Amino acid sequence: MPAKSINPAIPQRVLIIRLGAIGDVVNALTLAAAIKRQYPSVHVGWLTHPLAEPLLQGNPSVDTVHRFPRKGMVRALPALRRELRKQRYGLVIDLQRMLKSAVLARLSGAARVLGFDRSRCKEGAWLLYGELIPSGPPRHHMVDQYGEFASFLGCCGPVTHPLPPIPTVIQARAKTWLSDLEPGPVVVHIGASKPENRWAPERYADLIEGLLGKRKTGVVLTGGPGDEQDAAPTRDRLAGNPRFVDLLGQTSLPELMAVLSKCDLFIGCDTGPMHLASALGLPVIALFGPADPLRTGPYGTQHKVIRHPAAPSGIPLPPASMDAVSVRDVIRAVEESEHGQ
Repeated sequence: MPAKSINPAIPQRVLIIRLGAIGDVVNALTLAAAIKRQYPSVHVGWLTHPLAEPLLQGNPSVDTVHRFPRKGMVRALPALRRELRKQRYGLVIDLQRMLKSAVLARLSGAARVLGFDRSRCKEGAWLLYGELIPSGPPRHHMVDQYGEFASFLGCCGPVTHPLPPIPTVIQARAKTWLSDLEPGPVVVHIGASKPENRWAPERYADLIEGLLGKRKTGVVLTGGPGDEQDAAPTRDRLAGNPRFVDLLGQTSLPELMAVLSKCDLFIGCDTGPMHLASALGLPVIALFGPADPLRTGPYGTQHKVIRHPAAPSGIPLPPASMDAVSVRDVIRAVEESEHGQ
């Protein structure tokens, strides 16, 4: 059985495994920042899927990025094993807490493999770890759960979300896209990876019409290529409006970062871009249904979460539906945010 703690001292070469979606990687970067702040000379590597790679390349808290494809994973294993072992990592930190990531951690050949405690692991991943962090509350925000690894390794200090710099040419492109809008537009992001976390398509159109009727600044629509069906009512009603910019399906991850950096407010569901907006310092109004905002909501006190019923701590998460979130709720939250309430 893995030991709770063998030696919290940190070696000179550390590999973090967090393969997942954009939001997961954004939040996990807080651990890399904590390690670099406490131990500047430590070499931090990161193993990820290609989707999140732009968040890691050029990031001040990550020295080496290793790519693990979603397709053809088995064929990629021998080359990945050679690549990781060549780096001679002394410690691997598995933040994915799944069997796949635990196997990859062992594949690295590192002497130490650190992971979550047994109760927070999936698929028996804890059996492959040599060290476990102490047990912790499963409903704590994921940033705070990653902070438990920082504490285990002797890191301290404020939570920071490091992101790579946005190239000048991409900043200029975003400025051109938003050139017809007043400064400080609102970005409305459509979609979510899980169907149960999606808002009704018609409500996005109602919301944007309501915002344009109450505010002088414009609205930017963002989302992925797979969100076109949900965006159809908005596009039908808002096409040609000079204060509406439609960028849905048109931005790469760095381009989305550049667009968000030029906006004053983000509105969206439980998605990776929501966490990216928060990391960029943008106030967020997050629309939640069955998901737990205490665990996966925007991190920080400057944000507002709309969920009915709310998700208080100290009790089991009450069930909720995205249908309970009304357009009026969101517009009220925007007004309160603008008045500092």
